[in-house]
Amino acid sequence: MQLKAQYALLHRQLGSRQPGLPAIAALLGCSERNARMRLRKMQAEGWLHWQPGRGRGHRSTLEWLREPQQLQLDELLQLVGRGELEQAFARLKPAQRERLMARLPEFLGASPPQRLLRMAVARPLTTLDPLLVFSSLEAHVVRQVFERLVGFDGTRQQVVPALAHHWESAAGARRWRFWLRPGLRFHDGTPLEAADVAASVLRLRDQPNPWQRQYRHLRAIELHGAESISFELGDEDQLWPQRLATANASIVPRRRRADFARLPIGSGAFRVERHNPLRLGLVANEQHYRERPLIQRLELWFISGGAGAFDLEPGVTAPTPGGRLQSACTYLLTPAGRRALTGAARRDWACFLASPPLVGAGDPQRLPAHALLPDWPAVPLAGRARCPWPRGSRRVLVSLALPGLRALGDALQRRLGEAGVQLERRLLDHAAFERLDDWWHEADLVLCSEVLHDDRDYGCHEWWGSNRMLRRALAPAAATALDRRLHAVQRTPDAAQRAALIESTGHWLVGEGWLLPLSHEWQGVHASAALAGVQLGPNGWMDFSALWLKDSD
Repeated sequence: MQLKAQYALLHRQLGSRQPGLPAIAALLGCSERNARMRLRKMQAEGWLHWQPGRGRGHRSTLEWLREPQQLQLDELLQLVGRGELEQAFARLKPAQRERLMARLPEFLGASPPQRLLRMAVARPLTTLDPLLVFSSLEAHVVRQVFERLVGFDGTRQQVVPALAHHWESAAGARRWRFWLRPGLRFHDGTPLEAADVAASVLRLRDQPNPWQRQYRHLRAIELHGAESISFELGDEDQLWPQRLATANASIVPRRRRADFARLPIGSGAFRVERHNPLRLGLVANEQHYRERPLIQRLELWFISGGAGAFDLEPGVTAPTPGGRLQSACTYLLTPAGRRALTGAARRDWACFLASPPLVGAGDPQRLPAHALLPDWPAVPLAGRARCPWPRGSRRVLVSLALPGLRALGDALQRRLGEAGVQLERRLLDHAAFERLDDWWHEADLVLCSEVLHDDRDYGCHEWWGSNRMLRRALAPAAATALDRRLHAVQRTPDAAQRAALIESTGHWLVGEGWLLPLSHEWQGVHASAALAGVQLGPNGWMDFSALWLKDSD
């Protein structure tokens, strides 16, 4: 029996009693001489104080200095410190894991000599298959692990080369051809060829996924050897390269393992070393087609409700240097369904929420939203500011269980309460929120949040064209009208004219009461002095490959 187990046995059986050495030896199942040796070892470890009795009538005294549970926790923390996170949790029953979880923030931080960075995220990842990513967290990680045919420069607002070094359009933007760089490889050394590109894009068109509607006009694909590919479209599409720059359009191997969604093989700046319910481990791709990342390893530890001073901690915050406003907004949907609002009632509802805004002027973390994007002009509202539901009625609000959304839910509950309407709130985790069929039929209101990637114009096109909740909330006539507008956007070659059409479409959605903007959150990042290269992008994250660690001296 190990010394710690023997200590736990003595602590449990003896409690506050003061036994003699014979009783202790009997409990341990050994001789008195061996029992004395083990007590001295426990004392040397600082677990107890043992004073043997000297002479007749003098009893031994035993004082416990450490709880057995604390000894176990100390041992587990040593494992965590060595990076053996899974082994530490495997030794605990599920009910005991919360105590160890609370100590994990102590081990998050930068290690310049090892070029290792550990950071916390609030939840496990639902998938790393680009086909299925839906939230900004998964999309960002996918961008680090995979590459795409093209990229998008947010500063210049233009498509830039990535796996493809050149592309051309023909037939009135109905045919697009791309030329791949030579010598491309996936993380496992397999060549990345035009056939992999074809298989990846066909998955988007043919397999159920959140963005399938964006690729439904793809008619055919033609391969020109291993390093060139052509796409034939059923309609003019000036945005086809932008579609191929999104996270979901990442290039995946045409032959994939059964556990691909958990341990994918990509060609990006980082490869996945491990991925389990506790953490994601990323390692620099030494053979990246451009340049290797500046850090060697990055670990995301999934710490629900974690608190502490991390070396890197993105999130909603008060305005900070390097921070930025949310690229889109937090907004409210009123689903078309069992208790759908009519056109006039929807417009009245929009005015009711905006007069005054739910977000006060003094809120340190968000600004009131008067349009879908923070730099768009305020949308003029044509309705009357009145609650569309009768006093004494009850409505159901569904949202993610996030702190920022809780605050807006509180404000909405107060506003409706003043009008005599009871608001029942249902807070869901990410996995449950994405299972729309489980709860949509019961929802009267849905609180959502949207962030855009670098290409904000196509980001809006993708949001309004494929967001499952928005599309389900629209009445059929409204969905048809929206599609006509988005079709006009994709057929417009001039970028400035496309941006104007996107803005007018956003104003139409708000003015008609289909999509009601509530707030723009401040997005920031707290980074330690040891971490450099931190630059927040529109999606609220930073490019991991640009991060690097400074030496303490």
